[in-house]
Amino acid sequence: MPLLDIADLTLRIPTVEGTAEILNDVSFTLERGESIGLVGESGCGKSMTALAAMGLLPESAQTHGAIRFDGQDILRTDEASLCAIRGRRIAMIFQEPMTALNPVMCIGAQIAEGLRLHLRLGPGEAENRARRLLDRVGLPAPRFSPQLYPHQLSGGQRQRVVIAMALACDPDILIADEPTTALDVTIQAQILDLIASVTAETGMALIMITHDLGIVAETTERMLVMYAGRIVEQGPTAEVFARMAHPYTRGLFAASPHAAVVSVGSTEGRVRLAAIPGQVPDPVRRPAGCAFADRCARQTEACRTEVPAAMTVGPEHTAACIHPVLNEVPA
Repeated sequence: MPLLDIADLTLRIPTVEGTAEILNDVSFTLERGESIGLVGESGCGKSMTALAAMGLLPESAQTHGAIRFDGQDILRTDEASLCAIRGRRIAMIFQEPMTALNPVMCIGAQIAEGLRLHLRLGPGEAENRARRLLDRVGLPAPRFSPQLYPHQLSGGQRQRVVIAMALACDPDILIADEPTTALDVTIQAQILDLIASVTAETGMALIMITHDLGIVAETTERMLVMYAGRIVEQGPTAEVFARMAHPYTRGLFAASPHAAVVSVGSTEGRVRLAAIPGQVPDPVRRPAGCAFADRCARQTEACRTEVPAAMTVGPEHTAACIHPVLNEVPA
């Protein structure tokens, strides 16, 4: 039995403009110790998928399908039981550490809070373990006292505190939601190395949420590309990168900083990044057919009327596209 099994998950939220369809028939599994990546632009449903798995959806949310964690359906679990799971068995690294941390509590107390709540540790034992966790994430005493407040730390240091909080109770699943947002390149690499080393050391499963394909390539075994609330391509990370069957996946890759160096006259010059035209459609006004059709160079009339079903394009590799790219090697 998979550790996490999300089956046919559909999520709608009523708004003043109408019902917003946030997720549509999202299905995937996560095995113990496995690492997967959720990739896509902002507004594609990545973070909402993670929040659904944590049982943190708005009260007005309308859901269909199932989210089974270790056999227990999260969507049909009472709040008290969910509180026992969050932080203890499923933990999340939020993308903005300054808002994830309480500005009026010192960092040691914030780490110790989960230890006292979930593991029933006494004040002294929880404080000692908080010190060890800070050291584990690269914030050793005495330079980084547990008595420091978030505003006394840099962005990278605050993110390390958030990671320490997530790791405190040795969860089964670690969800990293854009964990390197707003950090400089050097600190990004350090944070990613820290997450990779901790998950490898403990054997916990990892869900890495990002718009950066490079991060997914470095940190995950399997990847899911999301667009407008659907999974449009998924498979082993190496296989997806080798084929990139969905035009959207290719667009994301072309728009990443791997970009080819173009020639300016006879001299190779600036790096020019490609851009995907248009934007992710409004969740209140999803198009009838393929949601990516208006932005896709391969679209035909059928794309505007038919919702593409997932088709097998390689070993354990599927793409939901009427006109997938099957014979072209990605640049």
